[in-house]
Amino acid sequence: MGCLLGKTILCEEDDGARSVERVSHEHCGIVVPGQSTAKGAEHDPSNLCLLEANSGSGIVCRPLLTRLEMSRSRSVILLPLSCPGDRRYEVEYGDEESSLSENTKFLKQQSHDELVKFREKWLSDSTSQQYQNQHSTLSIMGALLYLTGLYPTFPIPISPSAWLVVSALQGCGAAMKLNEKQSQQTRVEDFTRDGRFFEKDTVRLRPGWKFLSPVVMRETSVS
Repeated sequence: MGCLLGKTILCEEDDGARSVERVSHEHCGIVVPGQSTAKGAEHDPSNLCLLEANSGSGIVCRPLLTRLEMSRSRSVILLPLSCPGDRRYEVEYGDEESSLSENTKFLKQQSHDELVKFREKWLSDSTSQQYQNQHSTLSIMGALLYLTGLYPTFPIPISPSAWLVVSALQGCGAAMKLNEKQSQQTRVEDFTRDGRFFEKDTVRLRPGWKFLSPVVMRETSVS
């Protein structure tokens, strides 16, 4: 019910301002370091996980590839995040890490460590507070408050999954630390608008941080 209301109320028709056209998204998660402690796991792509909030299990962390395979969504995109000094698409040959400055390496490591802390905290809080029993109610209330225009007066997120991702981006230093009310008013589709050019309905990143072009993993067919 919460997902249906979210898609119906929170998703808008494409207005030409989004980086993803013709499809809408009502759920999101954030890619975080995995829980493996094996040597070299920190830089192993197969160790990446998706942290997300849902009604079935609360806030969960699943291997990214497994989560993509089990998804029943018709449209799935990955939105890469680039930090200041990141040159991942400029280096054609050789080791990307060797081309980074020491400041950029430090920033990437700091973001990695903060995401690990964020992952552990929210997984623990979800279990202790039984979030799985609250997610659907929060999603329904958030969508209805957005529909009626009353959402600014209530301290609940209009999209719990978007709020989780914004909180993670703030925690790792990528997003500007807005006041709690502004963070709670973030919708999933706000991530697809470039904050450098739009003042509203977008996620504000810190200087130097940016979302790169989306990677389409699965796309709704258009007749």
